Amino acid sequence: MNDLDSQEKSIFINTICGRYSNKLQAEKDPKSYAHINIYFRLLPWSLFNGISIYSEQSYNHSPWSPYRQAVSKLTIKGKVFIMQNYKIEDAYRFAGGGFNDEILSTIKNENLHLRENCEMNFYKSSNASYKGHLKQSRKYIIERNGRQTYLVSTVEFNKYKFLSLDEGFDINTSQKVWGSESGFLEFNKLCER
Repeated sequence: MNDLDSQEKSIFINTICGRYSNKLQAEKDPKSYAHINIYFRLLPWSLFNGISIYSEQSYNHSPWSPYRQAVSKLTIKGKVFIMQNYKIEDAYRFAGGGFNDEILSTIKNENLHLRENCEMNFYKSSNASYKGHLKQSRKYIIERNGRQTYLVSTVEFNKYKFLSLDEGFDINTSQKVWGSESGFLEFNKLCER
């Protein structure tokens, strides 16, 4: 890794890591949006002998029961920031890791399993903003309500906001099966790391 890559990774990490909330969006339109918190936390270098980030999403009323947890390994290839996503085995054991360092320190490499076809690629869209999507479209399959769907995931963030849109489409008809009907979830950054 050269000095430029190292500097770019540092900027990316400092931009994404922190706690985010969509409280304002949820209060403005509670029928369409639940109040959600997202955490992105830097993990110890030793986990992958490289940079990795823990992410956790939970409803505000239930912080100890996150509905999504993952670990992402960060690399750079050219101008692409690559986040390889890992499923956490027995993830419930690490619930609350977004706001508790002691929990995060117990995550081990053997608890992690690569999610095939779930790699997110991010591109710097300006000096302080990033846009990302799944590397391979129509490849990451999720079953919902008895139907096989492919995930379309779009993310934008800067040091103040995090915008996310996940949608599932039927693998045979491309009909939308799940996801927001009202557009992006809009999160404001509440604190660093």
